[in-house]
Amino acid sequence: MAFAILGMSLGILYQGFGGSLYNLSVSSGYARALIIAESKLAEIAARLPLEPGEQQGEEGDGYHWRVSVSPYEELEDLPQSFKPYVVEVDVSWGAAKQKRHYVLQTLRLSDK
Repeated sequence: MAFAILGMSLGILYQGFGGSLYNLSVSSGYARALIIAESKLAEIAARLPLEPGEQQGEEGDGYHWRVSVSPYEELEDLPQSFKPYVVEVDVSWGAAKQKRHYVLQTLRLSDK
């Protein structure tokens, strides 16, 4: 009887520990994607004037990124000396069945 209780307890502990390791792995992936996305946004912010277009590339360990810059036309009362752009960074990673994405989007002003 004691062995049966011990076996069930170890099985439950094993499942809990395995789930914790999986969650740690997933959160680590999101943290890495956040760092990549923020660095790409910083690169774009340093580049003035901004120009519409797309870029993509790959960081080590299977992280793919795509940066998209497009004009933002919904602001009407902005001074004419600046042009707003939407900058979006999409970082993806993982296997095809469990592909994960992390997207950052911001609005940047550039000289006309």
